[in-house]
Amino acid sequence: MPTKIGQTIGIVGGIVIGTAAVEAGLVSNTLIVLVAISALLSFLPPSFVMSNTSRIIGYIFILSAGLFGLYGQMIAFAWLIHHLITLTSNGTPYMAPVIPRKWTDLLDGVFRAPLTLSQHRKGISGEVENKTLPMDGEE
Repeated sequence: MPTKIGQTIGIVGGIVIGTAAVEAGLVSNTLIVLVAISALLSFLPPSFVMSNTSRIIGYIFILSAGLFGLYGQMIAFAWLIHHLITLTSNGTPYMAPVIPRKWTDLLDGVFRAPLTLSQHRKGISGEVENKTLPMDGEE
């Protein structure tokens, strides 16, 4: 069978087995739903590296759901949001367009004035110091 069709049949079979496990009382409904969503979302990332990352995060969510149920899901989600907020890339926060540090960034994201009216850069991309390298013999 083609790869995508074989994976889809495997997912459907897993859902059937999961339903039987819920009816037998071995696992909770939340865990089955999360496993199914995680499996379906594994087709979404365009690159292999992103696929591995989303798979690992999915395992964390499944493990937390299996151990602590819905409370574990909330803890895992809070951990993921905290992790994304604290990430930086070259000094710029990873979530800067969505969660800005200054309200001016949020306002410029919703209503943008023409650049001719803008006097200077705002928010996290604020003023840049003009640093020049010393010439030979200068300190």
